[in-house]
Amino acid sequence: MSVRFKKFIRRVARESEFKPLKNRLLDYLTEESQNKYKNYPRLLEIMKRYWPKYEDRSRISHLLKDHHEEIFYFYLNTIFPFRKRGLEFSDPEAPTPVDFKLVYKYHYSLKEIEAVEEVKKELNIKDSTESILKRLLIFAISSFAPLVVQVFKRPFAFQFASIDSEKLDNGEIKVNAVISAREQ
Repeated sequence: MSVRFKKFIRRVARESEFKPLKNRLLDYLTEESQNKYKNYPRLLEIMKRYWPKYEDRSRISHLLKDHHEEIFYFYLNTIFPFRKRGLEFSDPEAPTPVDFKLVYKYHYSLKEIEAVEEVKKELNIKDSTESILKRLLIFAISSFAPLVVQVFKRPFAFQFASIDSEKLDNGEIKVNAVISAREQ
């Protein structure tokens, strides 16, 4: 686990207590991503470079499907501190030009889990570690929507369809989330 991940967890906990209520967690993660003054504009430029190929029929979902690995590895690993080796994407779908679905998986290491538990204890946060790990992943992904809006020029949002976690024998936790996105 990186020092970067631990600092990230501490900031998120202080600012949002990992709470989804009143969009505290989502708002904070959106702000956190936009504060990456070098990398946020880099990702925006990557997406804008691809957009002309898809713009003719407003096929934002096809852009996301065709470039999901590059885009989401960059977003979750460069903008946020999720380990690249812990991330996995599968089953991308773009059934319409404005609907997108992807299965996101993240394998939290013991050190990442320990960082969350340490911060929970420091700040007296009562939520279960597994629920916090799930929220971190789905809300980090949901915080990607403003980037899409800047490229697509229309309202766009991500919603999770399902999320589960599996505690492995070694104590690590894998989170699997099916997240869909669409024009609003």
